[in-house]
Amino acid sequence: MWLVVVDTTQIQPYIFGSNRLRENIGASYLVDVATRDWAFQAVEKVAPGKNNIESGNKLIEDTQEDQRDNARIENGLDAEVLYAGGANFVVLFRDKDKARDFQTHLSWRALEEAPGLQLIIAQQDMEWDQHVLSNKLDDAFRTLAKQKRNRVWSAPLLGLSVTASCGSTGLPATDMVEGIGSDPGYLASDEIQAKVNAAWPADTSAANQRLQEVINLQKATGSVEYKYPYRFEDLGATAGEYSHIAVVHADGNGMGQRIRDIGDECTTVDKNREFVLKLRKFSIKVEDAAKGALNAVLGRLVKRIIDDEDGGKVIVHRLSQHLSIRIKLAHKDSDYFIPFRPIVFGGDDVTFVCDGRLGLALAAEYLQEFEQRTAGLGKNNGRLTACAGVAIVKNHYPFARAYALAVDLTRSAKDYRTELVSATSFGTKPVSIGSCLDWHFALSGLSSSIKQIRDREYETNNGSLTLRPVTLNANPLQRYRSWRVVWKGIKAFQKEEWAERRNKIKALRDALREGPEAVEHFRTAFINNRGPLPSVWSEMESWPLTGWQERRCGYFDAIELVDWFVPLEDPEIA
Repeated sequence: MWLVVVDTTQIQPYIFGSNRLRENIGASYLVDVATRDWAFQAVEKVAPGKNNIESGNKLIEDTQEDQRDNARIENGLDAEVLYAGGANFVVLFRDKDKARDFQTHLSWRALEEAPGLQLIIAQQDMEWDQHVLSNKLDDAFRTLAKQKRNRVWSAPLLGLSVTASCGSTGLPATDMVEGIGSDPGYLASDEIQAKVNAAWPADTSAANQRLQEVINLQKATGSVEYKYPYRFEDLGATAGEYSHIAVVHADGNGMGQRIRDIGDECTTVDKNREFVLKLRKFSIKVEDAAKGALNAVLGRLVKRIIDDEDGGKVIVHRLSQHLSIRIKLAHKDSDYFIPFRPIVFGGDDVTFVCDGRLGLALAAEYLQEFEQRTAGLGKNNGRLTACAGVAIVKNHYPFARAYALAVDLTRSAKDYRTELVSATSFGTKPVSIGSCLDWHFALSGLSSSIKQIRDREYETNNGSLTLRPVTLNANPLQRYRSWRVVWKGIKAFQKEEWAERRNKIKALRDALREGPEAVEHFRTAFINNRGPLPSVWSEMESWPLTGWQERRCGYFDAIELVDWFVPLEDPEIA
């Protein structure tokens, strides 16, 4: 037998290297279809009638008693797909020739229909009755990692003197692409044409059909008047006021380790089938949880949409009787665009874009839902968790850079979670560490790592202005570094007594930068009877008096989000 694993490389520049949303959408679709649908079809082509694939590229369930024996490679199949998910495809073939034919067929199709997409395929010889499958799968993934590191990159011919360049990739252009709205048609390479063809025309494209299968917008809204946006300009920007988007990237914690844990439960040859069943069940449940979490996020968002006085659609967050944050839905004719668009989905790795004022609320909601929907899948039947990074940028900010910042923020959240796990791993009763969250406003074009930015812009002689990154729920070690604390501060500063006095908030922000003494002077000048600042965490007794304690500022994060945060529920006006 031969174990074959399909993966991709250089996905970030392939999907996110364009500032045109429909190209990002089309690229994401091609990555998914190449490592899922095309791979399934390649298996059926090289092993017709003797595989475990049902119609619709689904696997014959091993729990179906009447088909159980026929759905296993040890009982005569020429090919058995073990699982498909997270841009990975794992399949067992009975002989080497079929494995080679599968690789050839899939590679040629990717070259022809998804130019620029780079597949990596690893093979391992495998004897079902002699080798431990979990060990062989580990070997295959190590081979994949080695191939990625040692890959010899091709240098494509960038064109001759008579060729024109693609507006997105710089490669030789081979045709024109139709424009959208104010974006005119432009010259495009084969790679860009393939991406656009997958995503356009909007309503009938393969990418839109795939998204509707996972997150059906009409089902969520109960109306056909809502559409997913295909331009960043249609994500809810308010002309002359707010023109920012949020790029949200979320990634599951310890997924590779969880798969290794499953393998550690099946370390003998007689448990190979048990390993397949557990691995497949885990993969399907994680994918279902991520899809369910995205659907829940969309459902909550849709409930916030109301009719505007001028006949349009709007999301309103009321700060007082006279002041509110309004996200007016973009529209074309009678169709309204939801200010939310998933780009990467289908596994624990999720990326979506939305109006900048919704990014943190949607990210927090997604993390919460993902945790709840993965109950029992973690170690010791606990929950799985994830970390998310939210980059809030201008809608014409280079998208590849915005995505890279979101990934950097996710890594920052993961690093903080690792610190918490390490610090609380001692003792007889281990402490559960949940999801973590980090965010940043990239309001300038400076390009640095998030650590460099924080050191430069958020560190003072008194300590750190920011609490970020934070845990989503309770923090067992640094209890004040929690999203709950930041959210409580946002609600306090969005109340009427603060929201309608912008100068007061600006003065407090400046005082916090200067230090505790400046905050006490602020309280004398701006607060009647020198009253305290809002209490956001009872254990930090100095925060309401000086704004600082333990070299941490308790209010800067919340103040920065006063105008940039719209929750998924509109709290009552205090």
